Amino acid sequence: MSKDLPFKLSQTLVGHNEDVKDVLFVDPTTIISCSRDATVRIWRPLEGGGDSTNPPPQGADDAMDTDPPQASEETTTESEPATKSSTTDPVTAAAKSFTDSINSNAQGFVNCLAYMKPDADHPEGLIISAGQESLIDVRPPGYLGPDAAYLLIGHSGNVCSLDVHGTTIISGSWDKTAIVWKNWEKKYVLEGHTAAVWAVMAVSDTEFITGCADGKIRFYEGERLYRAIQAHSQPVRGIHRLYDEKDGAFISCGNDGVIKSWTKEGREIETVYAHNAYIYSITVLPNGEWASCGEDRTLKVWRKSQCLQTITHPCLSVWCVSAGSNGDLVTGASDGVLRIWSRDTGRHADEEILKSYAEAIANTTIAEETTNIDKGSLPGMSALGRPGKHDGEKIHINNDGNVEAYQWSASETTWEQVGVIASAVSTGRKVEYDGKDYDYVFDVDFEEGKPPKKLPYNASQNPWDAARLFLERNELPMSYLDTTANFIVQNTRGTLIGTSGPQLPGSDPFGTESRYRPGDSVEDLRRVLVGDPKPPKQLPWKTYLDIAAVNLEAANKKIIETNDKFIAAGEKEKSLNDDDLESLKALGKFLMKPSAPTSASAKSSAAVTGGLAVLIKMITEWEGIQGVPALDLLRVLARFSPAVVLSDVDILEILETVGCFEPGKTSHAVFGIRVLLNSFHHAEGLKYVTGWGNAIIQKVSRAVAGSENRLLAITAATLFLNYAVYYAKANDRQEQAIDLLLPVIERVKSGTDTEALYRALMALGTLLTTGKKVVTVANGSLDAKTAVSEAVKKIDTFKEKRIGDVAAEIEVLLEGSP
Repeated sequence: MSKDLPFKLSQTLVGHNEDVKDVLFVDPTTIISCSRDATVRIWRPLEGGGDSTNPPPQGADDAMDTDPPQASEETTTESEPATKSSTTDPVTAAAKSFTDSINSNAQGFVNCLAYMKPDADHPEGLIISAGQESLIDVRPPGYLGPDAAYLLIGHSGNVCSLDVHGTTIISGSWDKTAIVWKNWEKKYVLEGHTAAVWAVMAVSDTEFITGCADGKIRFYEGERLYRAIQAHSQPVRGIHRLYDEKDGAFISCGNDGVIKSWTKEGREIETVYAHNAYIYSITVLPNGEWASCGEDRTLKVWRKSQCLQTITHPCLSVWCVSAGSNGDLVTGASDGVLRIWSRDTGRHADEEILKSYAEAIANTTIAEETTNIDKGSLPGMSALGRPGKHDGEKIHINNDGNVEAYQWSASETTWEQVGVIASAVSTGRKVEYDGKDYDYVFDVDFEEGKPPKKLPYNASQNPWDAARLFLERNELPMSYLDTTANFIVQNTRGTLIGTSGPQLPGSDPFGTESRYRPGDSVEDLRRVLVGDPKPPKQLPWKTYLDIAAVNLEAANKKIIETNDKFIAAGEKEKSLNDDDLESLKALGKFLMKPSAPTSASAKSSAAVTGGLAVLIKMITEWEGIQGVPALDLLRVLARFSPAVVLSDVDILEILETVGCFEPGKTSHAVFGIRVLLNSFHHAEGLKYVTGWGNAIIQKVSRAVAGSENRLLAITAATLFLNYAVYYAKANDRQEQAIDLLLPVIERVKSGTDTEALYRALMALGTLLTTGKKVVTVANGSLDAKTAVSEAVKKIDTFKEKRIGDVAAEIEVLLEGSP
C-alpha cells in the first residue's frame, strides 16, 4: 500500500456525549478513548454486526452486571451523516462494525490516557486515565469494580498528560509539577515549571521530558532538572517519541501552530509551521510520517516539512490523534465523535458515506475570520480552476453573493469546500471597552460587593484567545481557560460553527450544542468558571488514603546525629550498635523500593523485622523529639508491611506510651496517627485498626482537640475518612458510623485549613451514605447541617469548588433526598 495514497474516512464511532480529549490506537482491534463526559471507553470491532472479534477479557461481563445500566450499555457506531432509515442502507450496515464499552466512570472530566503493555501480573495490560479529579486511575481492560486496581494520589490539580515506559508512569498537571510513579507509588516529583505541564514523555525509567504552558521543554535525570529550552513561543501541548527511535528523539507541538523535532538532548532538528491555530495533539505513524490536529478543525499528515494531506472535521476542535500499527489514524473531537482514517481502500467507508461526509463539511457555517472580508473583491468560481500552492491552502470564493471557503487537497488534486462564511452575528451594535469596539462585553460578577469584571469578545475572535486574554488581564487561574471559552461559545451561539446541513444521528457534530454545559445566562458564569452547575457526585468516597511520602535521607541523617550524641555523651545503652545500624540500612533499602504488602518479604524479611525492632527501640528509649524520626519511618513501614501490626509488641500501646495521643505533643501525634491510617492498606492492618476502631477514634479526638496545627488536622481528618470508607463498604456498620459522627463533625467545625476541612466533609458525607439511622442522628442533636453551613462560610468556595460541591451533596443527604 503506497504511503502516498490519501487517508479517507473508515469508521465513525459515536458513544461519548462530550468532547473526546484523548485517544489511543492500542492495536488494530482496540481503541481507548476518554472524554469530558467522565468516561473511559474501549472500542472493539464486531464481525457481521454481531459477535465481537476481540471479546472483553474474561470476567468483564460479570463486572458489568453489577454496574449501573448506563455504564454497561453498549453503543454501536454511527456512520456520518445518515440520511436514510432503511436497515439495508449501507450507512446503517457500516454502523455495526464497532461497539464500545465503558471501562471506568470518573467524577469529572477525563483528560488523558496511557496504556501499560501486558506482563505476567497484568495479562490484559493496564489502562491509565486521569483528569479533573487530580487522581490517576489504573485498571485492566474490562474491569468495572467500584475501585481502581491502583489509584495514584499526589497531584493537587487537574492531570492533563500521561506517558508510560515499561512499568514507569509519568503524569503532568495544572499544579505545575510532573510526577513519576513506580510500583504504584510516587518516585520523583519533577519541579521547576512555571505553568501547567501539558505534555510528558518517559525516555527511560530515570530520564524524562516535559512540555509546559510557559513554552519550555524541560529535561530531567531522576528529579534533577538539567536543561530547559524555550521550545515554543506559546504553550507546549504535545510531545511524542519518534517511531522506533532508541535514542530518545521526539517531536513537539504547541499553541503557536508549530511542530518541531528534537534530539534526546534538546537539539532542534526541524521546524514546521504547520497550523494557523493551536495544535493540540501529534502522533507518529509506523512509516515515520507525522499527524497533527488542532483548533483549526483539521487533521494534517506530514512527511517532515511536507504536508501530504489536510482533513477538515465538522466541529470546533480536533483534540487528539493516535496512529495504529496498521497505519490507520483515529481522531477525537469536540463533537464527542471518534473517526478512523485509513489509506487502505479495503477499509474505506462506502462512497455514499464519503459523499455525505464531504457535504457535511461543505455546509458547515463558519464565522468571518476577519471583519474586513469584502465580497465584491473576492474571486468567483473560476478561481477554482487553478491548482493550490500547497495542501491545505484556503481561499474564499464569492458564489452568487455567498462567501464560501475552499481548501486545496493535494492528494485529490482538487479544491474541497470546507464551509460557508457567515457574517458575524452579534448584539447588533458595537460596544466600546478599553478604547476598542467589541460585539459583546459581558459583565462577570466574581465577588460579592465588588464591581463586575468585563469580558470583551468579537465574533471574529478565537474564543480560547479571548478567554486567555480575559484571565491574564484579571490575574485569574488559567485552569478556567476551557470553561471561560465554552461560556463564550454558549452565549454567542450562532456566531461560530453552526448547523446548515445534515446531522449525525444521535449527535450534533456542527457545534450548535455547547461543548461544555454552562448556565443559560451571563449571571451563571461565576458558576460556570468553576465547573458544571450540576457537579458530579463525590460521595461516598471509596478509597483508603495514605500519607506515605518520606525523605529517607533526612530521617536517617537525624537518627545518626542523635545516635552520635549518645555515643559522645557515653550513653551507650541508648545508642545503636553496629547490628542496629545495618538493620536500619537494610530497612531503608526496603522503603526505597517496597514490595507489595502481601509478599513474604514485606511480612517477614530480615530487613523488615530487624528494622522494625530498631525503630521500636528508638521510639521507646529515645526521649521527646529524639524519637520522632523513627516514628516517621514507622508510619511509612506501616503502609507497606503488615509486620507493624503483627509483631510481638502492640503498636497501639507503643504509640500511647510515647505520647502520640497526648494534647500538645504535636509531632508525635502527627506521625503516630499516620502509622494507623497507613495500616488500612493491607488486610492485617485493616483488621487491626478496625478492631480497635472506637478506642483509636477516641484517642485521636482527644489528641487533636484544640490544636491549630495544619498537619495534625489533615492527619486526623484522613484517619476518620478511612474509617468512614470502611463503614460505608460494609452493610452492618451504622452503629460504628454513628459513633464516628461526633468526632467528624468536630473536625468540620474546627476546620480552618481547606484540605483538612475537605477531608472532614468527605468523611461526614461518606458516613451519611451508610444508612437512615446515621442521617437521623446527624440531623438531631449533632445538627450537622448547621456545622457544615458555618464551616463553608469561612471558605472562599469560588476558589475551593470541591468544598462547595461536597457541602451541597451533604445537604441533599441530610434532607433525605435520593
